[in-house]
Amino acid sequence: MSITLMAYPMAFLINPQDAKNEKLSLAADNNELNETVATQNLRFIRVLTNIKAADVRSLMEMIDCRELNSTYTTPDGLKINWNCHGKYAIATVSGGYDAETLQTFGEKFFNDLDTVAGRNVRLVDSCEYFYYNYETSYSDIKEIYKNLKNEGARGVFSTSNDEVVATLNGQSVKYYKPDRGINFMLEVEQKITILNIGLHGESQGNNVNYGLTNLKIQTNIKPNELKQLLKASKYHYYDSNGQMPLKNSNATLNWVLKNGFYVAEFSGSNNTAITKEAEIIFRQLNIAAGRDLRLINDTFTTVYTYKTNYMDKGVLLNTLLEHGAEEIAEDGDEISCKLFGMEMVYHKKDSSSAYTLDITQVSDKDACQNVIEDLNEEYGLNIQEVTYNKIKERLEQENMRLESEAVMDDNSIVLTIEV
Repeated sequence: MSITLMAYPMAFLINPQDAKNEKLSLAADNNELNETVATQNLRFIRVLTNIKAADVRSLMEMIDCRELNSTYTTPDGLKINWNCHGKYAIATVSGGYDAETLQTFGEKFFNDLDTVAGRNVRLVDSCEYFYYNYETSYSDIKEIYKNLKNEGARGVFSTSNDEVVATLNGQSVKYYKPDRGINFMLEVEQKITILNIGLHGESQGNNVNYGLTNLKIQTNIKPNELKQLLKASKYHYYDSNGQMPLKNSNATLNWVLKNGFYVAEFSGSNNTAITKEAEIIFRQLNIAAGRDLRLINDTFTTVYTYKTNYMDKGVLLNTLLEHGAEEIAEDGDEISCKLFGMEMVYHKKDSSSAYTLDITQVSDKDACQNVIEDLNEEYGLNIQEVTYNKIKERLEQENMRLESEAVMDDNSIVLTIEV
């Protein structure tokens, strides 16, 4: 008997010492349903969102759809119903299509929703959660138990309302009877982990967390100038907390006085919102001041802060060396270096958290984004190599034989192991 494992270059953003315990699969590729599920009829999909219940209507008004009796219908016939889950909303998409068409139209709808919301609305704690609901021919709980047992399901139990819950092939499944239903429905949870490695704004709405979380711009604004300049630009400023309300997004701006001059510190969860606000505000402030307020000693000093999922210091150092970083210095968990003229500092709150990246001296933002993407790819490949070696070590320890291995076009590694 043989089993096949897939190792993907971006799948293992973990510490290498944990690799031997990591399941070899890419979350996004877990969408292939088990054999039983694949034979059922998909009827609808429930999707968790980070949309607050109070914001649903205003967002849907910006989507091409019509509403009738609390059901929204898109031009292609997709139906969307919204329900509350605490303060957040759950979308149920249906439409009488086959499984492939329903998912295609559903993905298009959520891409449109991401666009108007300015974020990935399906992102919940770095994951996306989908619940696929299928019709089945089961009408007796005993049949369900027997079938689950034959398929090797674990944790099978019944709930007080006659639901049957289990874990099958690593997925949470639930059999339940709908209102006035005769046969059971099957609900399968699909949990997709989202890789967040400092990706840029163009990736928004495509299964990523937004990498840019803070933008700090040093200015030549003196303490006695700020209020006057803001007033001339029609902005308000609150002395109590140093914040000012913004007009074009939900990003936050704090004015922090350092060394006799103000630093504008933008923060938020959306690349586009942060950079857009910075451009608009400083364009107006520069006009009011009659000078470029970002210019200090003939240079601009802007700090771009990105979240990463980099956990391993050794792999990160190796990645930076391979990429040609210079003047690499370590101070505990902090790593600083220079790369293509940019000053980069990686730091973390504690040993269990991921690194945060601060970049200064950015002369070309597009080039900066390209560097980050290259580093992401190289870090993922390095983690893959470490993971691969750890797995081979474990195979030797367990006296298991590697039957074959192959590198695919997408740089994934296929290991076939004799067990």
